[in-house]
Amino acid sequence: MQRIEPELKGITREEIQSIFENTLRDFKESKTRIIYLDASYLYTFHLSDMDYVRKLHKLMQYDSRNVVEWHAQLERWFNDQTVNLPFKPIQISRTFDRVVNEGLEAIAGAITASDPDAFNWRGIGQGEGSALPSDRTLIDEIDRLNVFESVEGGVLTRDGATVYSIGNHTKSVPSATVTECGMFTTGTSADDKMFEHSMFEDPVVHVQNADSIGSTTVIYMCGA
Repeated sequence: MQRIEPELKGITREEIQSIFENTLRDFKESKTRIIYLDASYLYTFHLSDMDYVRKLHKLMQYDSRNVVEWHAQLERWFNDQTVNLPFKPIQISRTFDRVVNEGLEAIAGAITASDPDAFNWRGIGQGEGSALPSDRTLIDEIDRLNVFESVEGGVLTRDGATVYSIGNHTKSVPSATVTECGMFTTGTSADDKMFEHSMFEDPVVHVQNADSIGSTTVIYMCGA
């Protein structure tokens, strides 16, 4: 599979600049000059495609080039373009949202070797509202999985300074109109730390035992 560099579409340079400026205003009292821009995707697949998707994501655990390719295909799917894979989502949605304060604090801890937690859990939910820097949980969580242990396949890796988090939930997840996803350190909100929270204007409908729902978050680390 030839590697294709992902190209974000449907967002202008001016919109990205606005995100950066707004984020800097949020941290105007801080000396922080590292900004995180993330793109998250929600999607459902036919159950007949899930064996291929599972194997593809298992391969991604060993080669980040395949993860970059996956991101490129998600962008093409979202923009209704052809891809060089033998399947496609039933429905796909994309948003640009927040790395929350709790996640930023954990990054600071990792830099100083005081916080070894990895954000290898992904959650989906059906809440209504906005993603805020102060968020510590999803608004209305439906399911959470460990990307390294997901039977349907999952990934947590990086390509340079870009972080990729992918998780596929089982078909038995209760039917829901999914509007949010996030990254966490553990399987329960009682003792976790949240890294990222994304809310989708265009929800994705999951039907129990009829399709499989998954999500991908791509985090770009930018100096400012």
